[in-house]
Formats: sequence, C-alpha cells, structure tokens
Amino acid sequence: MTRNPAVIDGGLNLVDTYTRMFQLQVRHLPVYSQGHLVGIVSDRDIGHTLGVQGLDAQHTTVEAVCTPDPYVCDPDSPLASVVADMSERKIGAALVMRGGILQGIFTVVDALEVLLVLLNEEAPAAA
Repeated sequence: MTRNPAVIDGGLNLVDTYTRMFQLQVRHLPVYSQGHLVGIVSDRDIGHTLGVQGLDAQHTTVEAVCTPDPYVCDPDSPLASVVADMSERKIGAALVMRGGILQGIFTVVDALEVLLVLLNEEAPAAA
C-alpha cells in the first residue's frame, strides 16, 4: 500500500492529469473536487477516453472520465478480502480510507509484491 497517495483535482484536464501520473510514475489517482472524493482515474481510463471516445484531452476534465464511487476498504480489512473483491470486480486499485479520510491506495502491483514475498518464503533454498 502506498500511504498518503497523491490525489488529483477533478477540474484538471486529461493532459495535465496524464502528465502528473507520468511524473509520479503511478497508474491510478484518487480524484477530488472541492475537498471531496469523487472517483478514481487510471491511465487506462484516460487512454480509453481519448482512443475510443475521441474526446479532446485539453478540454475534458478528469472528473468527467473518472470512475465514480471507487472501491474503498478500511486499513484493517483482511488482505485476502480486499484482493478477492478487487479480483471479482476486475479493478486495479482500492482506496484505503478511515473515517472518510484517505489513508492509502492498494494496487495490483502491491498485491503482486505480497505474492512475491510469499513465493520466496516457500521456495527451497538454493544449493
């Protein structure tokens, strides 16, 4: 999990949003408008919007293309439950919130890192 992740203002256009994602080297950003969570955006959302829908990246806000009502879990949620929910919903990120405050973001990459640790623990020692 990335603690205290960067967020993006819903009023920014897609060019600025994608630039920010590239600078931060992230694929998901929580989207806020007037201090309230309004959704989550992925690099894939932006690509789909520009490629399939053909919208103008300079004049389309991130709030217009973000996924509203993103999947949210509590910091104390069992990891297996979060991963199962993410898999069932086919989503790449979960927002970790407590009392309406963003605590972190848990992504598929984070899940793979946990899996790698587990696999390395089970692997037989090299001779």
